[in-house]
Amino acid sequence: MRTLKHGDRGKEVLDVQSRLKRLGLDVGTDGVDGFFGDATSRAVRMFQQSCGLVADGVVGENTWCELVEAHHEPGERLLYLRIPPFRGADVIYLQRSLNRLGFNAGPEDGIFGASTERAVLDFQKNSGLVVDGMVDESVLKVMARVTKDGEPHSLEAKIPDRHGGYAGGRSLAQSIIALDAGHGGSDAGAATPGGIAEKELNLQVALRLAGILEDHGAKVVLIRSADDDVSLYERSAMANAAVADIFLSIHHNACDNRLAQGVAASYFRREGYFSEPGRMLAGHIVTAISQELAVPEMPPLGRNYAVLRETTMTAVQVEAFFLTATGPSEVPLDDVADREAAAIFQGIASYFAA
Repeated sequence: MRTLKHGDRGKEVLDVQSRLKRLGLDVGTDGVDGFFGDATSRAVRMFQQSCGLVADGVVGENTWCELVEAHHEPGERLLYLRIPPFRGADVIYLQRSLNRLGFNAGPEDGIFGASTERAVLDFQKNSGLVVDGMVDESVLKVMARVTKDGEPHSLEAKIPDRHGGYAGGRSLAQSIIALDAGHGGSDAGAATPGGIAEKELNLQVALRLAGILEDHGAKVVLIRSADDDVSLYERSAMANAAVADIFLSIHHNACDNRLAQGVAASYFRREGYFSEPGRMLAGHIVTAISQELAVPEMPPLGRNYAVLRETTMTAVQVEAFFLTATGPSEVPLDDVADREAAAIFQGIASYFAA
């Protein structure tokens, strides 16, 4: 679907408004009228905030997919492992319930994958149910009955990572690392005051980082190696197909306020669930970039971005500095790309060494 924003009209807006209203969000006194006005924009922001997305009021691919998947109620459909996988709020409920009971369903990402099926099979075996991996209303009822002491499903309950978020015996030289230069092609991203497009800086950093990683024995998969259009979901699909160990999406920030500055990195988080390896890796990268580029360090951010949710490996999206601020953006492109790539490598190396 096309990106929808304030001022747009049409049947796509009607669809968005209908879905927002079904979720109990206020779309204004005029209701579902096909006009993307202030009330619809507020409702979209509220929905985005509840899902861990950037609350910009714009319905892009990520927001649209979350909106569609939010309507599935637990028990309303039979869930099982298939291609393409089942996705939605009912899958999140299942994953959260299994994890709460001690059956490791993996990331609570709303995607019924192999980890979720293994947890379902394990639960069925331990509960005396038919061990077929099929989840219907009867399975959910048994699951609800055996919840410890009748406690509600806690949003903060999760299976701890057995390595505390660290690489767990893997070495950098043994790893496959997917590097995603954000934006590209018709999507230029933000720009420096001097006119350098974010997509170009992202690519230059990715290419330099790839060289450093390969010099240290890692195998690198470049999601794009030229000024190409790559869709949001293609990026994670390519990393998954490569069976990468780490996915790193390279971006740069922007703000109307020229004083805004800082290095940020995001890892997957959705309600009470978060990726421990992602949070640890993001922390190492943020610290290394802050020290190298002399920009303020922001705490790692838990986000439900598609590139973090859809990837099956440890995933981080990094925004090294604000292109709109004075400082690194005023340094020649080659120099800042070299320094940034070296800093990101140091962060990755520190993560593996910890």
